[in-house]
Amino acid sequence: MHLNAIERQPGVLEEMPMPTDFRLAGWVYMLSNEYMPGIYKIGMTTTSPEVRAKELSSATGVPYPFKVEAAFHCDDPANSERLIHEDLQDFRINDSREFFKDDVKDLASLCEQHCEARVGTPVEYLAMDYDIISFESLSNLRLPELFDDIGLSVFGDKLAIAERLIRLGAEYVQQKLNIHRMSIVFHDDKAYAVEDAESSWRRKREEELEELEKSLVAAGIYGPQPLPAEDPTPF
Repeated sequence: MHLNAIERQPGVLEEMPMPTDFRLAGWVYMLSNEYMPGIYKIGMTTTSPEVRAKELSSATGVPYPFKVEAAFHCDDPANSERLIHEDLQDFRINDSREFFKDDVKDLASLCEQHCEARVGTPVEYLAMDYDIISFESLSNLRLPELFDDIGLSVFGDKLAIAERLIRLGAEYVQQKLNIHRMSIVFHDDKAYAVEDAESSWRRKREEELEELEKSLVAAGIYGPQPLPAEDPTPF
């Protein structure tokens, strides 16, 4: 199995939502409970944060259902969880439990540092950290079929050829991306160019300042001013 031919989309997008059905290998989740204020359960799952919250809420010892405060996409959720728990050791309320007491924003910020992305992050913000973003998945890469499908005849070690092609393509792509401050996004057999959020904000701010300057110049408030006429009287 391989991916279909890609359809390039024209223009550059300033905004793009993350697909709600996207997933990596799993998630790190942060759960809160109304009857445990200021305390948050931080764990990992490979099903979904919502399913995990329901599982935990069904236990007889839980006074009230858990709520998903935040969730984070992970390439290696078990390792991400381990690193987060190590950093939060001083905030753990019980060494044998995954509950931590700290400000919710601080906890979420630390989780984000050890995970790939927060669930629901707009793509233009992901573009600040990633050059290439893919919401497509592929279980394995069959190089002979791939080369045949794209009409490329090759001789020699196909894996080595694939790496060289990736490196050549990366050089070209990075030149374009660095100039325009954008990322390439793959989704549903389409390729999009998405401007990163910081670059977009700066560009819009510069455009606003230029428009303001033009309006001030037109109103005679800003820019070169005419010299006042000389007063004929000496005093």
